[in-house]
Amino acid sequence: MSAISRVLGMFFKFIYDSLSGIMNEPKSISIFAITIIISTIILKIIVMPISISQMKNQKKMAELQPELQKIQKKYKGDPKTLAAKQQQLYKDANYNMLSGCLPMVIQMIILLAFYRVFYEPAKYVFTEPGAYDQIAKHFFYIKNIDHPDTSLILPVVAAFATFLSSWIMSNNPATKMQQTEQSKSMMNTMNILMPIMIFLMGRRFAAALVLYWIVSSLFQVFQTQIQNIIIKREVEAEQ
Repeated sequence: MSAISRVLGMFFKFIYDSLSGIMNEPKSISIFAITIIISTIILKIIVMPISISQMKNQKKMAELQPELQKIQKKYKGDPKTLAAKQQQLYKDANYNMLSGCLPMVIQMIILLAFYRVFYEPAKYVFTEPGAYDQIAKHFFYIKNIDHPDTSLILPVVAAFATFLSSWIMSNNPATKMQQTEQSKSMMNTMNILMPIMIFLMGRRFAAALVLYWIVSSLFQVFQTQIQNIIIKREVEAEQ
């Protein structure tokens, strides 16, 4: 993870140096804050194909659910035969179980590694002694995004962005096809708890981290909305 964070730190530093070379430090928003926004968007675009692949895998798994449930009901008393029949079903449908979770794992590793870049910028980005302390870190009304936003504006926005992202993802056609009453209830609970957790964490975390989360969540809203439209059209075309 540390190695990935160092690579992403170099990526962040490249964007920061590039912006510093073509523009003066703005009065309202620092180049550091602009770099957070731009680098987060670029990273989300880079991992977008992985996310789309994951959603297509979810759709494929949803299509297999009716047949899978029949097999589970028929062989519920014979675990060995059940496992064999499930594997045969996946094989016939050309579905790999790892293809469903691997994209999510890759995304999480990259995003967590990038999160560490913002958590310890002096370690992964501005590695020269004192370099990080010398750069401007203002963001509109916040003088230094290295500290928490005491006005709570960013934590509130982060909580809302989290709720919006979770709500749109829960309306993903592929996800809805797999939902049971229990999973639907659990997802609705998470849609409420996650924003609350993000708000509480945002009150204590550096504003730079919260800004990163906001940009990432808002981009996820845009990305998921597009993916939902694509999947919905595919589902309707197959009916």
